[in-house]
Amino acid sequence: MLQSIHDRLKGWVAGVVLGAIGLVFIFWGINWTLSAPTYAAKVNGTEISSNEVRQSYQQQLAQIERQSNGPLDDAMRNEIKRRVLEDYVNSEALVTRADDLGYRVSDQELLAEMSKIPAFQVDGKFDQAHALAVLNAQGRSVAEIEGMFRRDAKLRQLDTALNASSFATPTETNEFRALSRQQRELAWLTLSAAKYAEHATPDDAAVKAYYDAHKADYMTAETVNLRYVELSLAQLESKISVDDAQLKAYYEEQKTKTPERFVQAEQRRVRHILLAVNDPKEDAAVKLKAEGLLKRAQGGEDFSKLAKEFSQDPGSAAQGGDLGWAERKVFVGPFADAAFGMKADEVRGPVKTQFGYHILKLEGIQPPAVKSYEASRTELETEHKRNEAERLFNNAQDQLADAALQNATDIELVAKKAGLAVQDIANFSRSEGGGALAKVPAVLDAAFGQDVLDGRLSPIVEVEKGRGVVLRATDHKLPQQKPLEAVRTEVVAAWKKQRGVELAAAAAADASKRLNEGESWDAVAKSLGVGVQAPKFIARSDQDVPVEIRTTAFQAPKPKLKPIYENLRLAGGDAAVLALSAVREDPEAKSKDGDTRRQYAAQMASSEAQSYAAGARADAKVTLNPKAMD
Repeated sequence: MLQSIHDRLKGWVAGVVLGAIGLVFIFWGINWTLSAPTYAAKVNGTEISSNEVRQSYQQQLAQIERQSNGPLDDAMRNEIKRRVLEDYVNSEALVTRADDLGYRVSDQELLAEMSKIPAFQVDGKFDQAHALAVLNAQGRSVAEIEGMFRRDAKLRQLDTALNASSFATPTETNEFRALSRQQRELAWLTLSAAKYAEHATPDDAAVKAYYDAHKADYMTAETVNLRYVELSLAQLESKISVDDAQLKAYYEEQKTKTPERFVQAEQRRVRHILLAVNDPKEDAAVKLKAEGLLKRAQGGEDFSKLAKEFSQDPGSAAQGGDLGWAERKVFVGPFADAAFGMKADEVRGPVKTQFGYHILKLEGIQPPAVKSYEASRTELETEHKRNEAERLFNNAQDQLADAALQNATDIELVAKKAGLAVQDIANFSRSEGGGALAKVPAVLDAAFGQDVLDGRLSPIVEVEKGRGVVLRATDHKLPQQKPLEAVRTEVVAAWKKQRGVELAAAAAADASKRLNEGESWDAVAKSLGVGVQAPKFIARSDQDVPVEIRTTAFQAPKPKLKPIYENLRLAGGDAAVLALSAVREDPEAKSKDGDTRRQYAAQMASSEAQSYAAGARADAKVTLNPKAMD
């Protein structure tokens, strides 16, 4: 939602500015209260909100789990927590640097940045009253949002200054040019781990040894029987009915409060003939043709017939050029100026737009008018039901929170007081979730939090926008070791896969050794029963070559009297052997010195800025709250 701002962030700033502003709107809908320490960290005396860090973590976790098509293990989740918190700390350390260096953001600059946020706009324009309403709905103050904007703006100022101070010397530029244009001649062969695995058969001792070494992979899931009460904005809205008397009263109320909403702008009905300009060289000829058609239309010929015969607008030509009734904002500038400057039945042109030349005929004018109740009814009904549902939702949220606070363990009583039903999910898994709550990270964290496991009710947990739950867990079952005989098939498959990787790697290492001892490339490939990639020159960015092969090839020294042979492991477990035979500069490279210098300067600026950020972090006085992410 804040793309207009973040699109301008570059390099290191994109890594340290966390999008805290964006989080205000990502978690729109319910002002959840989370019971946790008030800060995640203190940086040079400034507190970083634990709620903000936790929300950022949950967002990133959900995104990564969607990309990986499954839940992450505890180690990976902890790493994401660590990285998110560290990013916040690094960002705050840089803000301190920016303050110390005197960077400031004026009120005018602040207003300009806030005006770009879609959530603060009405019909594409900044609306102060609407912005304040948005902030009130979020339970956030103007000062809080202004602080976030000032913070990000200061970091951009610092980034701009660091970029401006970076430069590249001619010697550095020449070295960079040579490296960036360098190509290396490679041949390689690939050894499939799966093929080696096909011929690997474990005995009982090997299966037992593998099982004993990987017992953590063969555990039952940690589960609870989950009871919950759900509050849903959509369900509340679906139950609301509105009669005409209510809607008419609402119509009159809204017409008094915001009369501009109910003003139907002037509309005009226009026909046009479009002659497209497909080549700038044809502009004069197309304009001359348009002028000829204008004279014919002004001379009394049937405009509709002319449009059907000559117009190149596929959307209206068949209708005789009729564009129907439309407001001024529907048309592009020059066309709108002409259409709304004409009298009824007037023919005008040629009018030039980005589409070509137009001949216009004004068919009719509908002056501005107040939209009737009947014309507004559908929109008002949707709006009124949504507003009523939000009111009921907020009241129900408060009732549910109060009931849960007063009855910390009795979910039946809480549900009764809130007028909701208790729902159940059996065997709700820490790794896979379950039932209607699926595997939402926030729900998983709450369901297996210590308070809930101890029998207490959770705070309201957001499942999605406009949907929240209070949880209670029963019958907590810890992971149990699965016996070997129950998982023997899985263990054998895993052993064979691992053994295939080991055998492929060993074969690649042996092949590399034989090649370095003088055996021919073709003989080694034949003995392995694999085909080879014919030698070819590749660049560092050649996407047709596996990244592991490119990396190894460009890290190797330049070959002298004979090729250099390397073996390596590929993603997925396959192994490869490569032969590096020559190095050259791309003969077709034609980049200009200025372009090369700018590219290198940009890389230098990014590297220097990262070092600067690391220095700011090292100099900062940081206090971490170890319980902030629990």
